[in-house]
Parts: sequence; structure tokens; C-alpha cells
Amino acid sequence: LNIPVYLLGSSYYLHTRIGGKQVKKSLGTPYKRVAIIRAVALLNSFAMPNKDLLAKYELDASRGIFKADGPEDHARLLEAIEALKTMQSGLPLAVAPAPVAAPAQPPADDPTALRLGELLEKFLLLKAVKQATAASYRNTSTELAKFLKNPPITGITPSDLTRYQVHLAKKGNSVRTIDNKTSTIRALYNFAKKQGYTRGDNPAADRALLTKKQRVQNGWATFETDEIALLLSGEFFREQREKSQDYVNAVLMGLLTACRVGEITALKKENFKRSRTGVPYIAIRDSKTLAGIREVPLHPYLYAQIAPVLDTLKEPEDKLFKYAEREGKGSGNAVGKMFARNLKSARISRKKLVFHSLRKYTNNELMQLGLSLEHRCQFAGHELDNVNVQTYTKTIGVDALAAAIFPALDTIAATVEKAINPMAGIEI
Repeated sequence: LNIPVYLLGSSYYLHTRIGGKQVKKSLGTPYKRVAIIRAVALLNSFAMPNKDLLAKYELDASRGIFKADGPEDHARLLEAIEALKTMQSGLPLAVAPAPVAAPAQPPADDPTALRLGELLEKFLLLKAVKQATAASYRNTSTELAKFLKNPPITGITPSDLTRYQVHLAKKGNSVRTIDNKTSTIRALYNFAKKQGYTRGDNPAADRALLTKKQRVQNGWATFETDEIALLLSGEFFREQREKSQDYVNAVLMGLLTACRVGEITALKKENFKRSRTGVPYIAIRDSKTLAGIREVPLHPYLYAQIAPVLDTLKEPEDKLFKYAEREGKGSGNAVGKMFARNLKSARISRKKLVFHSLRKYTNNELMQLGLSLEHRCQFAGHELDNVNVQTYTKTIGVDALAAAIFPALDTIAATVEKAINPMAGIEI
């Protein structure tokens, strides 16, 4: 028995010619056996001259239902069963599996759907994130939930995210800040989809306002050498040399290690080591990136500045800096505030100059002085997306890194010393 049924997309169609006219009709099923049964009934109905005598039999093999209305209807039912048997190549009649519909997305008002705050708690429970990151995620999710009146996560749409971005802009947030908050929501929804808390689309997907190039261009500025001289030779820095050795040492470490402020202010006695040849270095074991976990050699000029403080530390857990931890801010917030005052006192008004700009200055100076990209990236803790380096190159040892980088750092150390002690080396 040859029944003209064809699969188009996800459903079978009856496609034939009757009385010289083409007939193409969906059979409403992705299962061939069910399609053949429906096609037989449909062909019988086309052959009946009286519409009142259209097939009325019922055949549901999955539930064992076989019903007919009168002899003719019974004959058509038997014909449909024979078609099913023929298709199964003579095997006993099997129960056709009922179509399985794809699980539907819970409605927006589903009482079982998570709210943003609940999703965040599950995220923090299963993800290892820093305290500052957790605080940032909590602030953003709370802000969005409040703005949208705390709907379930299945009820938040891309247009809701657009309204949220506009709301943030009106409150004075920069485009970069808006992008960062949107990225937080995107990460939470990616987690929700992976864990099965939602099956809908991510409403924060493809919502970035800045391109990668624009993010780089709108980042923090890089100091120029004359600005470094102004920063260190001014009245504010001179006063801190008497009042706050912590601040002075943090700035010098920023210049001569290219470390992030959070990495610097978190240093403990146990982080300070010496290589086999006696080169002092710091072992950073906690950083914002995997590449940030590294060993940084300490230039002799810098080590001489911090050695007196190191000598006072007794226990491995004793901290080099006395700055207190602030929830969500780490211990570098106080340094950042003093640095802003230092800039103002030195009358350095160029925009986007912050403590992190010291790190950028040092990296730029090392490049200008000819240090290789591999040495710079390992020293500063930058990711280097290069197969040759990542796969075929070993980590540069502390002694080799120091030998390559100290001559370049000599130039920065000379700039620092000249700014701090302008009369040094001058005979009067």
C-alpha cells in the first residue's frame, strides 16, 4: 500500500492529485504511522460523494481505541489498520508513541519561577567569586529587581533590559558602567539557563553598548613621565613620607611592580620570598585573573624602601599594609582616595588618571625600553592569547625575569628618585 505522505519540516503532508487537482494538506504529526492513518481517512473522505458519510471511525493505537460508525466506517477502519500493518513490514501492531511536545517555558507569572534575588543566592552558592564581585552582583540584581518591581526571571524581557539601561543613563551612569551592569545580568541568566532555572532566551544577550575597541579606548589613561615627576615631587606626597609610609610604599610598588592596587594592599609576610640566587620577589596567589597568579621580582630600589617594614612583620599572616578590608571594596579603596588627593594637590587634572594608571605607565615604559611582550605579560599578570606562548613556552623563572626586567626598571627607579630627592647626587 503506497500512501503519498511526505515529511516537510516537522510535520507530514498528504501530497497527491484527485480529479485532476493537486491536493497538499498537513497531517499535523511528525510520526509516519500516525500520518498514514490520517491520510487514509482523508483520502476516503475525498472519495465520498456525500459529506454526511465522511469517515467517522476513531483509531488511537497508543490507547487501544478502535471505533467505527456502521459497516462502511468499519471497512475504512480495517483499511487504515492494514495500512499501518503494511508499513510495519508484517510485524504485530505496535502502539504508536504519543507525540512528545517540547517543554514549554513557564509563564511569566509562574509562582515556581525564581526571582532575581533567589537566582543570585544560588549563583553565589555554586560559583567561587571574590567578595567584591559578589557585592557588585548583589547591588546590580537588587537594583534591577527594584526597577522592574521584582518579577520572576522568566518574565524579564529584552525590552525590560533596554528600559533598565535608559534608567541607569538618566541616573548619570557612564556607558561603561551600564555595560558592566548588563554583563552582570547576562552572566546570571547564562547560569540560570545552564542550571535549568529558565529555558527562555537570555534578555541581556547582545545588549552591550560599547564595542571591544571602544572599551579599550574608554579605559583608564596612562601617565606621562613628567606627570609622575609632578606626582612624587609635590607637597602632598612629601607630607605622606612623614605621615603615611603605607601610602608611599603602595605608590612605589605600583610603579616598580605594575601590580594592581588590590594585589599590593593584600600582601602578607608569607608572600615575600627569595629565589635560589637571592633575588627577592612576591608570590601573588590571589588575583582577578589566572594570569595574575604569578611571581614578581622586586627591584633593589623598591626592596630597600619596603625592607624596614618587612623586618617588623613576625607572623606569616602579618600584612605589609595596615589598610582595613571593606566589603565589596577590598583594602585598596583608601589608597585610591589618597591618590585622588595626591593628583589634585599636584595639579594633574587630565581625566581618567587613577592608581591603575601607574600600572599602565610601567607597562608602557617597559615596552618603550624594548622588553619583550612575553616578559611584560608575565611581570604584569596579563593574559597572552597566543598558542605558541601558551602551549609551547614555559613560564619564565624569577631569576631570568629579574635579569631581563631590572635594567628597564632602573630607568623608572631613576625617575622616582629624582622626583623624591631632586638634590641627590648634586654637589653643592
